[in-house]
Amino acid sequence: MNAIGVDVGGTKVAAGVISPQGKLLSEVKYPTENVRELLLSTIAEAIAEVRRGYEVGGVCLAVPGFILARENKVLSAANLEAIEGIPLKEELGGRTGLPVTVENDANAAAWGEFRFGAGKDVEDLVLVTLGTGVGGGVISHGVLLRGARGTGGELGHITVQPAGPRCGCGNRGCLEALASGTAIARRAKKVASERPDSGLGRLAAKRAPLGEDVLDLARRGDEASVKVLQETGTWLGIGLATFVNIFDPEVIAIGGGVSEAGDLVLEPARRELRLRSHSPSRDLVEVREATLGARSGMLGAAALARGEDEEYVLGVSATR
Repeated sequence: MNAIGVDVGGTKVAAGVISPQGKLLSEVKYPTENVRELLLSTIAEAIAEVRRGYEVGGVCLAVPGFILARENKVLSAANLEAIEGIPLKEELGGRTGLPVTVENDANAAAWGEFRFGAGKDVEDLVLVTLGTGVGGGVISHGVLLRGARGTGGELGHITVQPAGPRCGCGNRGCLEALASGTAIARRAKKVASERPDSGLGRLAAKRAPLGEDVLDLARRGDEASVKVLQETGTWLGIGLATFVNIFDPEVIAIGGGVSEAGDLVLEPARRELRLRSHSPSRDLVEVREATLGARSGMLGAAALARGEDEEYVLGVSATR
C-alpha cells in the first residue's frame, strides 16, 4: 500500500504519496506557518490534498530538531518553535484519520537514500547532509540508529577542532562549524581578505560572498575559492574518518547544497578519510553523492510511515 511522507521545513511543507517502489505519485507544497494552529492546519491540509484519489496506509512527518520517537513529539526545533511539544500523532491523526509517525528530518533523508537512493544496494549507510548546517543519519545492518531517546545521529555536532569556531549549538569546533555552507561563507570572507586581488577578493569588496558564489568562482578557476572548498573538504574528511571508524559503513552518501561542489570538496575529504581511518574499513568504504536531492526527506518519511498494526506501510525490503 502507498504511504504519505511529509517534509516539514522552516520555509515549506512538502507532502507526497509514495508507492512501495519509491515512485512519487502525487505532491503538494505549502509555505510553513510558524504558529501552532496554522502549522497543524497546513500539514493536515497538505495531507488531505495529496491523498485524494490514492489508497494510503499511513503518514510520517519528517521534522527538524530533536525528536522523542516513542512519543511522536518534537522536543526542540530551533527554526520551527511552533511544532515543539505537540502530541503530533494524536493531533494530526484526529484531523486526517490516518496513523501518524514522526521522525527527525535528517534520519528520514538517510532512510530515503537507503531505501531508494545512493544506499539502496547496501545494508550499512551513513548519510551526511551539507547545507546551512550539517546533518545526517546512520543505518546499520538495515536498522536506523536513533539512540536511547531517539535523539541520536547528530553527526554535525561531533568535535573535529576543539579550539575551532563557535557552532550554533554552543560548542566549539563542531563539524557543522567547519564544513557547512555557513562555514564556507565565513571562510570565504577570511580568504578574500588575504587575497584581495582574487575573484573572491574582488567580490568581497562589493558584498559578502555566499556559498554559491564560492562554488561558481571555483568552477571558473579562481584559486582563492578553490582553496576555500578544499579546506572545507579537509574538515569534512576528518569527520568522515570518525564515522568510518565508529560505524564501518559500506557507503557514505554526501547530500545537501554543498555537495554540488563535487570533487572540489569530496577529493580532499576522501584523502583525509584515508589518512585518518583504519583498515580494512577505509579501503572498502565508498563515498558517493546522494541521489534523491530535496525529496530524500519526503521519500524517507513515507518509507518510515507505520500503519494501524505498527508495521511499515511500504514494507522494509521492497527495493532489496
